[in-house]
Amino acid sequence: SILQLKKITQTTPTYNFLISTLERGETWKGELQFRHKNNEPMYLDATVKPINLKNQPTRYIATFTEINHQKKLIDSLKQRAHQQGLIAILGQISLNNIPISDLLEQTLAVVCGSFNVSAGFILEISVNGEKALVRTAYNTSSIKPEKTVLNIEESNILGYTLHSERPIVCESYNDEVRFKISDPIIKEGHNSIICALIGEKKYPFGIISLLSDTPRNLNIDDIHFLQPVCNILAEAINRKNMEKALRYEQELSRKYLDVAKIVFIVIDKAEKIILANRHAASVLGYSQEDLAGVNFFDRFLSDEIKENEKNEFHKLINKKNRDATSTNTGGNITPILNKNLQTRYIKWKHTALYDEDGDVNSVLSAGEDITEILAQEKEQKQLEKKLNQAQKMEAVGMLAGGIAHDFNNILVSILGFSDLAIENINDKDSKLHDYLSQIKNSGIKARDIIAQMQSINLQDETPNKAIALPSLLKGTLKMLRSALPSSIDMKLNIHNDIPAVHVNASKFNQMVMHLLTNARNSLNGKGSIFIDLTLVSFSKNTCSACNKKIDNEYVVFSIKDSGPGFTNINVNDLFELSNATTSSGLAQISKLVHENNGHIIISETPSNNPASKNETNIQILFEIAHKSDNEKQKKHDDKIDPSTVHGKHIMIVDDENSVAAYMGELFNGIGFNTHVFCDSMEALETFKNKPDDYDLVITDQTMPVLTGDLLAEKISKLKPDLPIIICSGHSDIITKLESENPSSLCFLKKPVDSAELIHTVMSLLSNR
Repeated sequence: SILQLKKITQTTPTYNFLISTLERGETWKGELQFRHKNNEPMYLDATVKPINLKNQPTRYIATFTEINHQKKLIDSLKQRAHQQGLIAILGQISLNNIPISDLLEQTLAVVCGSFNVSAGFILEISVNGEKALVRTAYNTSSIKPEKTVLNIEESNILGYTLHSERPIVCESYNDEVRFKISDPIIKEGHNSIICALIGEKKYPFGIISLLSDTPRNLNIDDIHFLQPVCNILAEAINRKNMEKALRYEQELSRKYLDVAKIVFIVIDKAEKIILANRHAASVLGYSQEDLAGVNFFDRFLSDEIKENEKNEFHKLINKKNRDATSTNTGGNITPILNKNLQTRYIKWKHTALYDEDGDVNSVLSAGEDITEILAQEKEQKQLEKKLNQAQKMEAVGMLAGGIAHDFNNILVSILGFSDLAIENINDKDSKLHDYLSQIKNSGIKARDIIAQMQSINLQDETPNKAIALPSLLKGTLKMLRSALPSSIDMKLNIHNDIPAVHVNASKFNQMVMHLLTNARNSLNGKGSIFIDLTLVSFSKNTCSACNKKIDNEYVVFSIKDSGPGFTNINVNDLFELSNATTSSGLAQISKLVHENNGHIIISETPSNNPASKNETNIQILFEIAHKSDNEKQKKHDDKIDPSTVHGKHIMIVDDENSVAAYMGELFNGIGFNTHVFCDSMEALETFKNKPDDYDLVITDQTMPVLTGDLLAEKISKLKPDLPIIICSGHSDIITKLESENPSSLCFLKKPVDSAELIHTVMSLLSNR
């Protein structure tokens, strides 16, 4: 029942006004909003009239009309009015591009004059809808433009206006019960106010308020005037905001283009630049202002490509078909010469721009500066080439390692049986002794060659040891001499009495290979290479790589050739890994040398070659190893009593029959008992059955199924104090095993010298 409206929890002014109207016995008309069962808002146009009969309780007759459709229609009509207002009136008022503040001031004065009211003001609503700032005022005293701020509340006229679909009229402040009048408005001394919303209800700009001393009702004509005025203001303000947003977007787009590092230029039919972005100006070396009017082709293209590029440009300009003129030449890379005479490579994409008649009047070119990318690709190819070469060398090293293993087994037999033969021949047969000595000497030479082949292995990462460089260098140069043409002479000055140095033999050989290759390339097939290995004292010299002072004694490997050397090349660039101007390999060499506290000195000396003024001399300085490190390599000859070890039982394990047979013969011949196995698994099973029968084990490392180190590990678990000798042709494997088993095992490198093997066995057995 309508009377029950008193009991509902509605507190809005609308319901309060409805109830108070009915209690006064007056008819109430208005708009009611309910929530439908489906939770959708429902709008009703309501009329409630009291009926008073004598001696009867007051009754009410009410009509309700559902106006949802009308609401939507009004919104649609408002949108049309906005458009019509923009076309019909905006040209007279807002197309002068005047500031918003001036537009508001002029509009307010016109409206106040038309309505014949005393004063007025226009409010701008804040983003959160809680406050409104006075933007302009007409004939007000306490309300100040850009200073006075009014609160927007549900209970005051501003909040009521925001929720109304039509202008709000308050005929008398004192009689108004729908809403409150804000104090700053009351202070103006007027008694009547009209408020209308500027802009859409959902996104209003503000409220226009008209003040008068006498009540002022709005007829249909007034509404039809006031509403378009508000629409004009809303459209003008929206347009201003859109222009501001557009300028912001343009500025943002320009910044995006600059951040993206894209060259944007527009060239007209006369081949002149009419627009260029900041990045284009930066790449071309000019300011944006200086580029305007410059002929792009004549200023920035070389004579070799200028005419061809011009022809392609005019083909694009002269085409009529829009589809044909929208080109995407992704592969068009053009070298340009900028103001600083730098060549920059630009990858272009072009599209035509049209005038009002649909004709092409200019071309927009977007380009990416790929100069650095091309340089990186070139460098990448150089690095790939070096990588391929390194992989080839690695393959050679692996092949050399495999060949060395097989040859070592053969050499063990050759050297071993030649030793046995020499020991067992008749002393009078000197001729046979000479033959056997020749066989042994040849085997020793073969052993040295195999050792050099193994040092080529690029995967060798064994720790640096104290190494005597003279013998290592001689062997390396002897092996590499065949890589040089006979027209290149190699002159050596190698001192044999220099101390040992700390270096990895494999990496030292790689260093020599690098330097010899550079010298060979420098000579172009003819000339001389000078190589020295000496002990030199330095004082106040400087390293060419690290620039540190050198003041000490070093073993120096130096190389120079009669070629032109590093002419016109910055020495510092030679040590940059990323430098692609030379394949000297000095960066890698510098790293190797400095890892061992060494240095590099590159110097120029006068040349005897008329074709070259100076010769480049490269000196590699190696730090001398401590005496203790040198002495560590020497054998310690203990006095061993053979009678204490003869008759001992030795297990010999090697998958190569000839090697196993040789060792068996060797130790049987000097009074040992041997048990020879060619199968490591069989040897292990035999040892498990009778571990106490064996006093020492000699085993090869590289064997199928069970390698020497694994065999030694299993045997040591069965008999921990048993001496075990592991033989291998790979020095890196020996180094690894020595680091993992520093005291429990003994390691010898194949091919093992017979005397060294016997000495080691007797030393181990005599110490038990």
